[in-house]
Amino acid sequence: MALPPSQHPEMLAALEYPLELAIKQEALARTWSDQELPGTPDEIVPAPRPRGYRTTTKRRALTRPEGIVLGFPGLARGRRGPESSGGTGDSVGSALDLPEHLPVYALLERWLREPGGRPLAETLSWAIVRGTAGALTVVLNVRVFNARVVRAAARLAEELQRAPLGVRAGFLFLDPTGSEYYLEARRPEGRLTLKRLFGPGWLEARVGELRLRFPPTVFSQVNGFMLGEMTSCVGALVGPLEGLGLLDLYCGYGLLALTIGRSAEQVIGIEIEAAAIEAARANAAFLGCSEHVRFRVGRIDGELLANQLHPSPRPEVVVLDPPRQGTVSSVIPALAERGPVRVVHICCGIDEIAREVGAWAAAGFELRRILPLDLFAGTAGLETLLLLEPGAPPQSVTRPDHRPGHRPDHRPVTRGRPGRSRPARGSGRKRRGA
Repeated sequence: MALPPSQHPEMLAALEYPLELAIKQEALARTWSDQELPGTPDEIVPAPRPRGYRTTTKRRALTRPEGIVLGFPGLARGRRGPESSGGTGDSVGSALDLPEHLPVYALLERWLREPGGRPLAETLSWAIVRGTAGALTVVLNVRVFNARVVRAAARLAEELQRAPLGVRAGFLFLDPTGSEYYLEARRPEGRLTLKRLFGPGWLEARVGELRLRFPPTVFSQVNGFMLGEMTSCVGALVGPLEGLGLLDLYCGYGLLALTIGRSAEQVIGIEIEAAAIEAARANAAFLGCSEHVRFRVGRIDGELLANQLHPSPRPEVVVLDPPRQGTVSSVIPALAERGPVRVVHICCGIDEIAREVGAWAAAGFELRRILPLDLFAGTAGLETLLLLEPGAPPQSVTRPDHRPGHRPDHRPVTRGRPGRSRPARGSGRKRRGA
């Protein structure tokens, strides 16, 4: 079907939400069929707030004849929506961003065009706003730290604190390469430095009554309003954890370990970012569960899983939520060797699902359930939860990726609501990803 013209960077944001969901459901079914994947995806779990939900937003600093513009690279110039950030040309709003972020970008853009803002404007790569009303944090990615830049940033900090916009904290983040990294993308190699300009050094995520803190440079799901739905769905697929171990891979600041993992006998969370692990440990200590919930820094690969992580003394359940590009090739075989009784593999993109499912099939695991979440409403993305259990003996396949015309020997996926997922055979220890 033809989509209507959009005034926003995300084309699906122009649609009525029920129509968007229907299009995504049909597209997911076609993808599943075209790639000959086993089972049938459940109905998409809808977003409770499909527009105006992004608790982390960003704008690229673009140089234009009229001055600095905070906008979206590649967007047609002059295309503006009613949610415009207040600038011109490439400066445009998004229907998915929190409304309270937009006046912050308008202030930043105006200030960066003033003579006093020039030293900062000349080295700025990205402007990022995180948080919700009354508790916003501004992070500015810059290519250079020097006296001129820091002095200009200090003056901007004073302006942000005077303005009635609810900005509680501000930071400079050093990225010398001016890369595409803007906190939630893949980091470039090399040392990155954070300088606090004012305010507290943490943000907060809420899941029901639970509050978890994390530094402003640590990843958190962009749709903060759907964290409760996400953790609930993962917990339903994981099943009861009493007496079991949970291994939480790509654990971040402890979101899943400290929500669904609270009832497990033992939880181990692993994440490559030291700042995230420090936050996870602090959250566990605050919640009084440091004795059975432990976190460690590590690069998640076959070497760590096979040779550095001790076997669990009890049955294990695994949850993993790798970045968009998926796991490295050694991860799934090493996880299968640990013998988990259940695995919940979270995929934040569709492109990697066939490869990941093929790797699990090669390791002897069967896909039991496919539960898509509309975590990225207004875009083409879906967060997809895959429930896998040990099944047939491992296949003699050397490549983990999906091959056209090849259909792994899987039994059908059990259908139903998240709270009625099929129980696993035996008990299990769990690994988690966030």
